[in-house]
Parts: sequence; C-alpha cells; structure tokens
Amino acid sequence: MPAREADKQLHSGYRPSRPESAGYTEEQHQQVAAYRERLLDLGVQVTTHPFWKSVERGLVVAARIQLKHVDDVPPADKAA
Repeated sequence: MPAREADKQLHSGYRPSRPESAGYTEEQHQQVAAYRERLLDLGVQVTTHPFWKSVERGLVVAARIQLKHVDDVPPADKAA
C-alpha cells in the first residue's frame, strides 16, 4: 500500500501517517493461498461429514453452532 497521511487531529497538530508497505512476498502469497485452500477443504469435510445425516433435520444449524463453541467451556474434569 502506498504511504499515507491522515487529517490533522482535533485540538492537536498531530497528523497520523503510515509508511509505504512493501506488500507480500511471493512466498507469503503462496502460503496464504495454501491456507485458504486448506480451510476450504476442511470446511467441506466438516459440512459433508456423514454425522450430519444423523442429526434431526431441524437441529443441524444449532448443532453446527454448538460445535463452533465446543472449546469455550473447559471439560468438567479440568474445571478448577
């Protein structure tokens, strides 16, 4: 991204600015693409897993939301 300078701050002479960004390297672009591909693959694996056929049709969305939060509460044997 190009360098930029913001407007002067109210009641101050300070003008926030950002230096020019070098951007991503080719290696970083490739790594981000690999992460996105992996994330897409994992998402497909989770949403098409045979387990979801065993969940009552009206409860699938609630079950998927609950799965997202499975690590929010520590297991009972580890609670202090």
